Amino acid sequence: MYIYKTIGFRPIEERDIEGLRALYNDMTTFLQLGRAEMVSSEEQVEWWKRLSRGPGDKHYAIVQAETDELLGKLRVQNIDHVNKHCEIGLDILPSLRGHGYGRMAYQMILQYLFQHANMHMSYLRVGDFNERAKGLYEKLGFLETGRYKEYLFRYGRYWDYIIMTMTREQYVRVYGSE
Repeated sequence: MYIYKTIGFRPIEERDIEGLRALYNDMTTFLQLGRAEMVSSEEQVEWWKRLSRGPGDKHYAIVQAETDELLGKLRVQNIDHVNKHCEIGLDILPSLRGHGYGRMAYQMILQYLFQHANMHMSYLRVGDFNERAKGLYEKLGFLETGRYKEYLFRYGRYWDYIIMTMTREQYVRVYGSE
C-alpha cells in the first residue's frame, strides 16, 4: 500500500467490488463522469476481472491507512510512458465527501506520480457544471489548458469538458519536495 498522511491506495480487491459498485451507481457520482451509466453486480465483477489482465489503465482503492477502510476509487489512465503523462481521477464514497479525503487523495497520487513514477505531466477532465470539483483542482494547483466544447450532455443541455493539467515543475512550485 502506498501511504500518504492518513490514507493510502492499493490494488482493488474482491472485497471492494460491491462498495465500488454502490459508489459508481450513486447519482452524485455517475452524473459527474464521462458516461452517465449505472452498472450491475455482474458488470462490476467483470470490470474487476479485466483490471488484472492488462498493463493499461490503473485503478486503485483509496483506503484509510490504519484500518484499510474503503474511502473511494482512484484512476490513473491514458498512461503514456514515452511522453511521461497520464490522466487521473477519483471518486470518494458519498458519505465521506466534504471531509478532505478528495484533496488528500489527489495530493497523494500527484506525489506518487511526480516523485516516484517519473511522470512529467498529469491531467484531468471536469464538466463545466461541476463548480465544486473545479475549485478543488484549482486549489491543488491544476491549470485550465483546454476544453472539449459542448462535450457532455447533463441536466438538459450540453456542457464543456474542461481539461486541467499539472506539470512536475508546477507540482514542485506548489508542493516543494514534500
